[in-house]
Amino acid sequence: MTTRGWIAIALFGVACAAPAQAGEKADPFAQVEALLNPGVLLQGVVREEDVSLLFAHLRAALLAAREGREAPAPEELNRRMEAIAAEMKTRGTLAGLLLLTAFEAAARQALREGLTPPVPGTR
Repeated sequence: MTTRGWIAIALFGVACAAPAQAGEKADPFAQVEALLNPGVLLQGVVREEDVSLLFAHLRAALLAAREGREAPAPEELNRRMEAIAAEMKTRGTLAGLLLLTAFEAAARQALREGLTPPVPGTR
């Protein structure tokens, strides 16, 4: 696992522990919703240079096709795509773990509320 992967797992642990330590009853789904925001999910992953690499490759492929040649191998673009895919896997795993934690918290709360005896005189 990469350093980024370990940092993401550590941040996950801190995110889950913070509301419990603060003694507040936080909405567990709010953390997941914030993480799945496209601005947060993609922040720092796809860079402007990546867009430049993509369009440079498309230009080269178009010019090669016009001349009847094979498109040049997009080695740098492929490296960046692999790096982006690895980072998105890590972020997707983190989002999945947060979602499971939120579902677990909601299920535990529903169970606690379902096992609480009704208050006398209410129905």
